[in-house]
Order: sequence, then C-alpha cells, then structure tokens
Amino acid sequence: MGGRFDASDSTISPMIENHRRAHSRRAALEQREWLGLLLLCSPMLILLRWRERRALSRLIAVVPSTAEEARCKLIYLMATMIADQVPDKLDDVATVVNTLRPYQDSLICHLRK
Repeated sequence: MGGRFDASDSTISPMIENHRRAHSRRAALEQREWLGLLLLCSPMLILLRWRERRALSRLIAVVPSTAEEARCKLIYLMATMIADQVPDKLDDVATVVNTLRPYQDSLICHLRK
C-alpha cells in the first residue's frame, strides 16, 4: 500500500495526511539542528512537535465511518506506532481499539490475508 490514502469523502484521509505532514516537517527541522541554528529552530520545533501530537491524538480519537476508513486508520497507526517505538501509549492503543470495534470482523479478515 503505497502512496496517499485518498478515499473519497473521507474523514480519515485528511487526518492521516495532516499527521504525516506534521511528522515530516518536524523530522526535517530536527535534522537541521546540527547546523548550529538551535536557538532559532527551538521554538519552531516545539510548535511542530505540538502539532504532530495534536494531529495524532485527533486521528486516534476519530471513529471511522466505513470499513475502508477503519482499515486505513489501522494500517497507518500500526505503522506509526511501530516506527516511533512508543511503548508507554497503552491508553492510545485502547482508544484505537474502541474506535475500530464496529469494524472488528472486516479488520480481522483483512489482517489475516
């Protein structure tokens, strides 16, 4: 599954793109810190970290309206949590499970493939 998540009339797709943009901007700014611009980049870095956390928390809390949106949300959040290696976010995992519960059967079938 490469490329953008672009389901029509989706509420999940813009949220995924919002988090992806915030994450990439923060990562790019963190790579520039070694240039000695730490004092200039620090306030911006704080803002970008806040925007990234806010976008992720909104994505975690939203309930998908279709099974396809639930699948996109599950795949994206699994990839994000694996990549970031954040073990202390059990509350977030519980929230994701609760928001995806209505689509449990279709998600189980998809994950078994």
